[in-house]
Amino acid sequence: MEKEYFVQQAAFLDDYKKEAKDETINVDQLADQVINQLNETQEDYYLMSGEVAKDGNSHRFPFSRRVYSDENDGTINTEYTYEGEPYVLQTEEDK
Repeated sequence: MEKEYFVQQAAFLDDYKKEAKDETINVDQLADQVINQLNETQEDYYLMSGEVAKDGNSHRFPFSRRVYSDENDGTINTEYTYEGEPYVLQTEEDK
């Protein structure tokens, strides 16, 4: 059983594998990469670069963020949820 890093992780992995050149992925490494990017950018999506994608275009995978506090010790936590299918970004740089 895989560790769950965010809500709807299985759906994200299915969508990611459809778009990625390499379908054999390390779930732990990818999840760390996703969480780190979401934390660093504070955006509501994970960006797959065109270098990693089958079609050579960038893809955004939408996420939502929920910040909550633990009642017992007051620790603030962040929970991410994958919100659906990725969408393609194509810019002049991607062509």
